[in-house]
Amino acid sequence: MAWATRLLSRKTTKGTEYEPPALPLRPAVLPYQLMITHVDGIAATATAGRPHPLFQAPGFATSWRRFELLDLPPAGVFTAESQGQELGYLVLSGCLVVEQSANRVEAQAPGAIRCAVGVTHRAVAGAEGARLLCIAVDAAGASGGGELAVDGFARDRLPWRDAVHGGGGRIGTRHLWRPEDFVSSWTFVDHAMLSEGSSLGCHYHDHLEEAFVVLSGRGWMTIGDATVEIGAGAVTLQRANIGHGLYNPFAEELDFIRVAVSTPDGTFTTVDLDDDLRERRPTR
Repeated sequence: MAWATRLLSRKTTKGTEYEPPALPLRPAVLPYQLMITHVDGIAATATAGRPHPLFQAPGFATSWRRFELLDLPPAGVFTAESQGQELGYLVLSGCLVVEQSANRVEAQAPGAIRCAVGVTHRAVAGAEGARLLCIAVDAAGASGGGELAVDGFARDRLPWRDAVHGGGGRIGTRHLWRPEDFVSSWTFVDHAMLSEGSSLGCHYHDHLEEAFVVLSGRGWMTIGDATVEIGAGAVTLQRANIGHGLYNPFAEELDFIRVAVSTPDGTFTTVDLDDDLRERRPTR
């Protein structure tokens, strides 16, 4: 695909049916081949009580195994076995309780839960149900490890700094979990926010795949040669070696989650492409 080849290296940096909990109005559903989708673009009947893949794509190139949408009805239960894989949830709306062995954590949206490896867990939705993104990363060879953990995407916990990857303006960003928090080659879960006129500059990773999940606001997402407008509920998937970045030309702050998974050895390089994306406009 032509859009996936424009990489100019510059500098290196190291269920039952029910109404799902409401999310803000979504933009138009975007072409699949751009690796951009929207949680409201997947039929509720497909995600009610069972996970449904977000992207109908070839297998991941990294240790990422599943990236799925799950809608649980009020008090709905989902049980998962984590043998050989590290599992986690992004709670987009509602509330989720996860019980694993003698441990229990609760996450209100927007929040995140990380599960221990090798131990079956039980996920229970709150009184209003829960909309979740389910992530599974290969942890072959690990008989166990990690711990049940919870964190939230609170705006007031974001430290602000100059934009990264050659972007312009200011970005607020915080690691919820880093490589050392995982048993697998799951690399990070981050919370980020771009102020008006700010951008996450165009860049790529050679042995790492990354996803953005928009919580609120709007922005222009670039993947390869294509730039599209995304908003709350949009999910993007950036393959390894594909240039990507995000620009917020709007007055409202752009609030999003970043999730990344690397190849099994956990080694990757990030290459900035010297493009702050401010001159780009949506191409479709």
